[in-house]
Amino acid sequence: MPRQAYRSPVRKRRLSGLIPTLGLIVTFVCAASLLLFAIAAGIREGDRSIRRREALIAHDMVSAIEHILDSVRGAQGAALAALAGQPCERVARRFAELRTHVNYVRGINLVANGRLYCSSAFGPYELPLAPFFPHVPAGIAINLIGGSPWQPHVPVMPLYVPAGENLGLLYVIESAYLTDALAHGVRYGAGRVTLSVPGAAALDDRGALLAADGPASRAGARATSSRWGFSVDVVFAPPAYQAARWKSGLRFGAAALLVDLLVGAAWLIAFAPRRLLLSAVRRGLRHGQFHVVYQPVVELATGRVGGVEALVRWTHPKFGEVSPDVFMADVEGSGLLGPLTRFVLERATTEMVRATTVRPFHLAVNVAPMDLDRKDFVADVLRAVDRLPPGVNLILEVTERFLLEKRARTDAIFEALKARGVKFAIDDFGTHHSNLDLLGQFPFDYVKIDGQFVRQLDKRGDQLVKGIVAMASHFEMAIIAEGVETEAQHEMLCRLGIPYAQGYFYRRPGTAGSIADMQRDASLVRYALSSPIR
Repeated sequence: MPRQAYRSPVRKRRLSGLIPTLGLIVTFVCAASLLLFAIAAGIREGDRSIRRREALIAHDMVSAIEHILDSVRGAQGAALAALAGQPCERVARRFAELRTHVNYVRGINLVANGRLYCSSAFGPYELPLAPFFPHVPAGIAINLIGGSPWQPHVPVMPLYVPAGENLGLLYVIESAYLTDALAHGVRYGAGRVTLSVPGAAALDDRGALLAADGPASRAGARATSSRWGFSVDVVFAPPAYQAARWKSGLRFGAAALLVDLLVGAAWLIAFAPRRLLLSAVRRGLRHGQFHVVYQPVVELATGRVGGVEALVRWTHPKFGEVSPDVFMADVEGSGLLGPLTRFVLERATTEMVRATTVRPFHLAVNVAPMDLDRKDFVADVLRAVDRLPPGVNLILEVTERFLLEKRARTDAIFEALKARGVKFAIDDFGTHHSNLDLLGQFPFDYVKIDGQFVRQLDKRGDQLVKGIVAMASHFEMAIIAEGVETEAQHEMLCRLGIPYAQGYFYRRPGTAGSIADMQRDASLVRYALSSPIR
């Protein structure tokens, strides 16, 4: 046997023995590299997250200090300015009275020709303006000083407001209020928060006066007031800063260890069924399997059907009626949301305009949170509005979970659509940590009380509904009660003064033609009160 032929099987065996070892080494190197890369990326992300949080806290603190200064300047400003230049003996009583309406200040002083000649607390006296400002300011100005002539060791913020030629008002703002505002930043996680005035001093969250350009004021993130000129610096404490960075790094590292094992299973468990479902929805839209039904909205005072809520339905050729709960969650997070919303708007406006001649009339369509992020959403809605005749209003129902964070894009969409007559309703109010800010921040026209609260009316749960009614009345919004199922609920809503209601008690969702039949005979609503089948 040739020598080369004899050695070949030996080499093959050696190579076959090395393959598992090489594979293990390659796997270990790749895994270690991925882990180290993930940890480094996590540390960098932790650092960026801390910087973002510092900047956010700094901007919040600027807003808080601006609120204090605006409040001081705005409270009785015109009335106080009218006193400047008048003899102190003549205006002292009025001066002291006006001082009681101004928060955050230790005292207010009338200034003439660079001298304080009247105090809201002490009456007539003479004191130069120099301890508060080196020179008489030409306009509104603030300063930070280590103390006043009355309390030399207690920092204050003087605020000078001109009131005429060589006349002005000097507000002496308590540093305790400023310190309390800055201390909120520490509660949010900052290690130190510092307020500084250019050319003056700086004040930290503990009430200590610092040099304005000291190292402590330059670290971390800085935010500056465009109106008042002061700055707020926020920095995390070193231990918390390092802990947050390494915590983020470890979190990324743990994710890297699991990613290889989870990616395959996640695809099979999460993505494959979703892809199949979305493909079925896409085919359903293309082949006319979707349609719209309408739930009537009844005016409780008259029994008139004054509007409807459009609800999408899917009739699958194999599985029959498919509940929206099965597919809407996946559709809302996909590219099919636009086509489906467009379908509902087009179908609802076309069908209801043909079916009903009652005016006024409103047509409500649910809007998913991701709809408001679509660039063509406004155009879709405006095309639907163009199909509506006079007297028919389009209402977009938005769930409150999307509105907990106020965004500029949301405001722009509200403004553009309301300019074209579109109205907005906050849907399922009370189910997602509701707060009054939502009602005050967004220009809603309607508040829809969720059915779970309507059902509590049978169990003496009317106090909560009364509270919602009071809030809606305060913000001049109409109320629509959802999920009315019993005569007792209907009667309770009438007693509470709720103007509109919808639910199975009146009629289940039906075709546009059935709504038109119901409108032609308003007695159908009264018939529903005694009908055992609804």
